[in-house]
Amino acid sequence: MDKYIKDILLKSSKATIIQVVGISSRLIASIFLGRELGASGLGDINLINQIITIILVFTMFGMDHVLVKNISIYLFRKDSTSIGRTIFTALYITTIIAFSLSLLLFFSIEQVSFFFSCKELKTPLIISSLVIIPQTMSNVFASAINGFSKVWQSRLLKDFLTSIFVLLGLLLFVLFEVKINLLNVIIIYTISRFITFLISLIYLRELYKPIFLIDSIDKSMIKMAKPLLFVSATTLLLSSVDIIMLGWLSSSKNVGLYTVATRLVLFIAFFLQITNSVLSPKIAALYANKKIGEVSSIVKKVTFWLIIIGLVSTLFFILFGKYILTFWGEEFIEAYYSLMILCFGQFINISTGCSGVLLIMSGNEKVFSYISGVFLLINIVLNFIFIQLYGILGAAIATSLTIAGENILRVIIVKKRTGILTLPF
Repeated sequence: MDKYIKDILLKSSKATIIQVVGISSRLIASIFLGRELGASGLGDINLINQIITIILVFTMFGMDHVLVKNISIYLFRKDSTSIGRTIFTALYITTIIAFSLSLLLFFSIEQVSFFFSCKELKTPLIISSLVIIPQTMSNVFASAINGFSKVWQSRLLKDFLTSIFVLLGLLLFVLFEVKINLLNVIIIYTISRFITFLISLIYLRELYKPIFLIDSIDKSMIKMAKPLLFVSATTLLLSSVDIIMLGWLSSSKNVGLYTVATRLVLFIAFFLQITNSVLSPKIAALYANKKIGEVSSIVKKVTFWLIIIGLVSTLFFILFGKYILTFWGEEFIEAYYSLMILCFGQFINISTGCSGVLLIMSGNEKVFSYISGVFLLINIVLNFIFIQLYGILGAAIATSLTIAGENILRVIIVKKRTGILTLPF
């Protein structure tokens, strides 16, 4: 193994531990809530979290990718001043957007609850809107930390620390016999997100002092971020359209059943997410210094092992999927066939390697955004048709077909644009 692969394995192993702990926390919390509130109650909670997640993508304005790319390059060049300007620019822009969208959500609660035909969403959404600004800042800090190649720390702060605190909060509720309902659960999520923000602030301060340099705005970041916002938005919407449209065209119960299946298949995709987090700064630095051969070698080796992991994970869910779903309750067995279909989509996703990251880090953000935009429209159309025909099975079919098509096309485009084939053959 060369030095890059050794470094990736070392950092991936730490990130994997964090990922397993984080996903396990989410699953345990989900199992507990599924048993306490049923599929319908779990569906409401997941729908609220999905709405907030979509808003956060727009508040970030694509700066997450820009932060990782710029900081890794400036770190390679030992340019501390530019790192500070990068973080300041990202914070300045995203905070303004977060404040605006918080107000927009607050004043459109009636319309949102009417859209999903669920009045119970009003108060929980108001409470959730209170931490949109801290959550946005926390995501900026986590992305900056990833730019410093602190991969597992970034993954913990961005994706999983909140889940761990939510699980602890639920355990405290059980210990002190506090009633578990939709409102109380959302309060736990809100407090957990604010605590995560404070921890990310403290960690970045230790890593880089003073967190940012109050300076002029780096306008080049805005130019770079615009297509990346589209990339981030379309990527998230591609993974959220099925849930949002189920909430619109179906019922909270179906949302609850389906989100359990989507959460389980994350175990297939999470290895790709980890390696992408590790590879992003390396690819950015190596590609910027025209070390194309080294990038190609790294990508092929990593993709080979991702395919093996994907095969094993898919086989596991085929054999034990029904049994695992009973942890949430007998009614959740209905999600088994959706789980199988989603496994197919995620297997294609992991088998095509880091084609998306390679496009972004090689300066082909616009191409990436065009691909994502086209497949987002395809996904919306397919979900609209198939959900009305087949319910949660239709959502799974539409989503898996979209994932497969998009990732195969990315591999082809990466080969044409960079000369690098992400597949190991």
